Amino acid sequence: MTGSETRRDRLGLTIGTASDEAAASYQAGVDLHMSGNPGGEAALREAAAADPGFALAPAALTMVLRDTGRRDEARETAALARSLAPEATRRERQHAEAIAVLADGDGPRSFALMQDHLAEFPRDALILLAADRYLFYSGGENRQQLQFELLHGFAGNYDDDWWFPGQYGFALGECGHYDEAVDEARRSLALNPKNLWAAHTLAHVYADTKNDEKGAAFLGPWLGDFDPRAPMFGHTSWHLALFELGRGRHERAMEIYRTAVRPAVCKHRSTLNNSASFLWRCMVYGYAPTVGQWEELQPLADGIAGPARGEWDGMNAALAFAGAGNEAGKNGLAAGIRELGEDGRTTAVEVGLPLVEGAWAFAREDYDAAIRWMAPAIGRVEGVGGSNAQHEVFWDALIEAYLRTDRFTEAENLQRSRLDPCPTVRDLFRLGRAQIGAGELEEGTDNLRGAAEGWEDADPDSPETAAIDELLKRVEPAPAR
Repeated sequence: MTGSETRRDRLGLTIGTASDEAAASYQAGVDLHMSGNPGGEAALREAAAADPGFALAPAALTMVLRDTGRRDEARETAALARSLAPEATRRERQHAEAIAVLADGDGPRSFALMQDHLAEFPRDALILLAADRYLFYSGGENRQQLQFELLHGFAGNYDDDWWFPGQYGFALGECGHYDEAVDEARRSLALNPKNLWAAHTLAHVYADTKNDEKGAAFLGPWLGDFDPRAPMFGHTSWHLALFELGRGRHERAMEIYRTAVRPAVCKHRSTLNNSASFLWRCMVYGYAPTVGQWEELQPLADGIAGPARGEWDGMNAALAFAGAGNEAGKNGLAAGIRELGEDGRTTAVEVGLPLVEGAWAFAREDYDAAIRWMAPAIGRVEGVGGSNAQHEVFWDALIEAYLRTDRFTEAENLQRSRLDPCPTVRDLFRLGRAQIGAGELEEGTDNLRGAAEGWEDADPDSPETAAIDELLKRVEPAPAR
C-alpha cells in the first residue's frame, strides 16, 4: 500500500507507505543500521513484506547488504527499489536512484546524485551516510578533508539528532580535531547509548592520540555490553585487539581476534581488512601468526582483490597474500591495480602498487626491497583510502624494515615523525633500538627503560620485552660485585 504522505521518519521526512507496520519496521531498520546494531536487515525485510510497493524499504536494505559484503543481493534489492520508485515521491525517487547507481558500481555518478539530493533534502540521513562512506572507501589525496567538509556542511541540520554527531566526530578526529571529536561522540552516546558508531569514533580518537590504556579501558566494557551479532562488532573488536597489542598483551589480543574478528566469526565487508592488518602487525611485532591463520584469509582476499573494489581493500588483500606466500594472488592483485591506473586512478599505481610489492618483500624478509618500494609511497597512503588507524600498519612495517637493515638513522627519523601527539610504548621501544644502533646510547637506553616500564604488565613471554632486556644488558654496565 503506497501513496500516503502523512507518515514521517525520525528526521521529519515523509515516507510513502500507508502501512503503519511498514513505516514502523522501516524506521526501526534504518535506526538499527545507522547505529551499528543487529536486526536492521530483518526489520527492513518486514517493512518490504508489509508493503511490497514501498520503495524506501529495499533501498535501505541495499545499504545494509552492501555493508555486509553481499553485493549481488544488494544489486537485486536496488533494482527492486528503482522499479518501485516511479510511484513514490520525488524525494524517494531520487533517494532510490542514488543508491541503485551506487549498487551498480558507478560510485562517482552516485556521489554526484547524492550531493544534488542532499542540497534539497539535507536531513535525508541515509543518503548522507552513503555519501560519507563513498568518500571513505574511494580514497583520494585529500579524502579525509573531503569527508570533514561534507559532514561539516550539514552540522546545522542535525542539532537534535543522535546519529550525526557520532559520524561527524569521526571526520573531526581524522583531521586531528580530537577534543571536538570526543565531544561529538559523547553527545551522540548521551542521546543513544547503543550507538556503536559513536563508540567507534572514540576508539579512533584513542588510537590516533596513542592512548592504548584509555582505549582498552573504554572499549572493553562497552563492547562487553553490546550485541556481538552487530555487523560492526568485529571491526570495533579489532580496535580493542590493537589496544591490547599496544599494551604488550598479545595473548589477550589474539583471544579477541579468534572470538570476534577473524572470518569464521565475523561476516562484514571489513573482515579481511581487520584480520589481515591484525595478523600483519603480529608478524611485524614478532608474534608469528600460524599458517592456518593466514590461509583462512585467502578466500576473502581472492574475492575482493579485483580492480572494482578499490585500492584500500587491495592493500589489505596484499597483506593477506604476502603473509600466506600466495604469489598468484599477489600478482593478480597487482594486475587489478594497474587496471585502476589505466582508468585514471593514479594513486593506485603510484601508491597502491608499491605498497603491495613492499608488503610482499617484507614478508619474504627482503627488507631492502621493502624499503625501496614503500619509502617513496608511504607519505601518500591516505590517498588509497582507509583511516589513520588502518594506515599505521604500513608505517610499522617500514620502520621495522629500516631497523632490520641497520639503517638506524632513517629508522630514528621516521619514528620521530610518528610520535605526535605522544609516543606509545612501542614507539619508545623502536626509537630506543634505533638510537642504540646509531650509537646514541644514553638517549636510547632512556627510551628502552621507558618502554620496559610501559610494558610492565605485558605478557611474560613477549618477544618485544625480551628484546628490551637483551639490548639493555648489552649497553648497560654490569653491576659491581
